[in-house]
Amino acid sequence: MAKNLKTGGLEVIYNANENITGLKPPTVKNLQEVMESESTIVWSEVSEGILKKDWERAREAKILVEEKQREALKQREASGESWVPKHFSVVKDGKDWHCSPLQPTVPRAPLVITEK
Repeated sequence: MAKNLKTGGLEVIYNANENITGLKPPTVKNLQEVMESESTIVWSEVSEGILKKDWERAREAKILVEEKQREALKQREASGESWVPKHFSVVKDGKDWHCSPLQPTVPRAPLVITEK
């Protein structure tokens, strides 16, 4: 909600309920084509919790995702392995970061988005 400076009344800027009502999570066409790091796989439990309005489940799933990502970072750092993006080159220029695609288009994920 935000105050309309002209009328002084409160107005809804963004109503998330209007946008998530009826959403269905993407489904995978072929599990063999999906990498373990695919967002749909990584965040699936969080997404399901949100869509079912099971906020505790979503919160717990998010915590697990974050813990797994932190552990993977620790393991990479311990082994001296550096993470390299698959689809972009990343260059740090002072305080700024510049990302450039390695190919003109990113390959489509093996996902199907169903309508509401």
